[in-house]
Amino acid sequence: MTDEFNPDHIAPTPGRNRTSIDDAIAGAVYPILVAVARARPERTITYENLVLDARQQLAGQEHPIHSQIAHNLGRRLEVLRDHTQRCGYPDLSSLVVNSRTGTNLLPDVFVRQVHARAFDWSGVAPEFLAELGIDESTGMPRLRRSEHEALVAMGEHSRDHGKRYHPRIREFREEILAALITGEEPEDVFAAIDRRLRGPDEPVPA
Repeated sequence: MTDEFNPDHIAPTPGRNRTSIDDAIAGAVYPILVAVARARPERTITYENLVLDARQQLAGQEHPIHSQIAHNLGRRLEVLRDHTQRCGYPDLSSLVVNSRTGTNLLPDVFVRQVHARAFDWSGVAPEFLAELGIDESTGMPRLRRSEHEALVAMGEHSRDHGKRYHPRIREFREEILAALITGEEPEDVFAAIDRRLRGPDEPVPA
C-alpha cells in the first residue's frame, strides 16, 4: 500500500453507456457521502443505508433514487468515481462498504478513505457540482424535470425572452433540453449558450 493518494482511473463497466439515470443517482448520493467523509468519529456507510439516506433526502420528489436497488448501486458509484477522478478529487465511493463484511474491495481502499476524509469538500468547483446536478448554494441535488416539463420550460422561456439571444441558439435545442432535465434554470442555460455563440468581443443585448 502506498502512502500517497493516486487516483488511478477505474473505468466504468465495459460495454455500457452512462445514462442520465446514472448521473442523477450519482448526484443524489454525493452529498450523503460528503457528510460521511466529514463525520467525526470516522465512519463508513453501507450500500443499503446510502440508498435509504438519499431517498429520505429526496422525499417527495420524483427521482430515480426511489427505485434504486442497493445491490445494483455499484454502477452509479463508478459514475461518481469517474467524476471525482477526472477532477483530481478523492474517491468518495471508497467509503461505501458491504453490510455483511464491512469491507470495500477497491485497491488501496484505506488510503482512498484517508484522502476522502481529509479533503475540503466545501471547495469543489461549481462546474463539478453542476455536472452532478448539485445546487451550489445548497449542496443538494437539484429538482429534476421530466422531458415534458423541460420542453415546456424551454418553450416558455424562448417565447418570452428569445429575442435577446443569438439567432443560432435554436441549433442547441438538445443541449438546452438536457440541461433543463437536470434541473438547471432556463435563463442560466440560455445565457451560457448565448455567451458561447457571441464570443468575448460581441456585446450581449440588454
